[in-house]
Amino acid sequence: MIVVSGYHGYGNLGDEAILAVLCEGLTDLGVPRSEIVVLTGNAQYTKSVHGVQTVDRYDLKRVWQLLGRSRLLISGGGSLFQDVTSKRTIPYYLGITEMAFRRNVPVALYGHGIGPIGASVYRKLVARVFRLSAGFTVRDSFSVQFLEKHKVYVPVDAHTVDPVFQWPATVMEQRGTPVIGLNLRPYPKWRQQFQDWVRVLKDIFALGYGIRFIPIGPGDAELGLMLQRHLPRLELSEPIALDNFRSQLGQLRLFISMRLHGVILGALSGVVPIALNYDPKIHATCEQLGCRWVELVELDLLPRLTRDVLENYALNRDQQTHQLARLRQYAARNQDLLRQVLEG
Repeated sequence: MIVVSGYHGYGNLGDEAILAVLCEGLTDLGVPRSEIVVLTGNAQYTKSVHGVQTVDRYDLKRVWQLLGRSRLLISGGGSLFQDVTSKRTIPYYLGITEMAFRRNVPVALYGHGIGPIGASVYRKLVARVFRLSAGFTVRDSFSVQFLEKHKVYVPVDAHTVDPVFQWPATVMEQRGTPVIGLNLRPYPKWRQQFQDWVRVLKDIFALGYGIRFIPIGPGDAELGLMLQRHLPRLELSEPIALDNFRSQLGQLRLFISMRLHGVILGALSGVVPIALNYDPKIHATCEQLGCRWVELVELDLLPRLTRDVLENYALNRDQQTHQLARLRQYAARNQDLLRQVLEG
């Protein structure tokens, strides 16, 4: 058995996309899905979407027993080692890896984005996990810098990009009137900035496009509802699923996204994204992809940036297509990690 530990089963499109890429990678290497066991918050969802075995991620007794008959634990990918969204996140994921070490099960750290980590004790413990692992990949330069600062050797091939970039890019034929997509996620200053968002979106409406709010993670839809009460023209979309993200995002003219995988999946669907930077991982991915971003403290710049991207859309998309081809090659290093640990 191969055990997979990550933020799975919670309706977050990005984490489910990472899991889909990971499972595809394992099956390409000869591992049947019946031998992949995912620690999940929703067993029925994970089984139906990914076709794998599941265990309740908080049933630690069963996890312990499962590790005893497993040949590998894969932790990742994504932002598992950070203490911003919750102080319980790092202890949980460190706890799972520690159980594997005690069971003498090799640990592979797949496509991680490390940080931010506020507590110094967690920084040391996270570095220790990478030091003891059978192999790892990290998806951005911030993670490389973190590991090197904590005296963890980072091989050249361990510096990669998000695993989801392994998927091929497509360009959908647009039908109907093109609209601008918008994704926002809950964040601490949301209520403080709410009226700023209403004003900024009115300015974007004035560019002559409709705006469609697209939830792709927990809590997003509620923000769309709040905005629509003040902006009746704002369309609300159903949450996007893995099996339809290309058809949904590919119909957009442009996608303004706060969630990292909104930026990535939008680009893979042939749409030029604008990112809302609230976290170093957003900035890092925008630099890799070559797309534009706005800091949340500078929301007033968003309408002007939106106009600029729309006016230079063909050039922006051509540059993006070139970058995606390059990033797909880097993303293949995540697959190389799987091959290495399975053969090792």
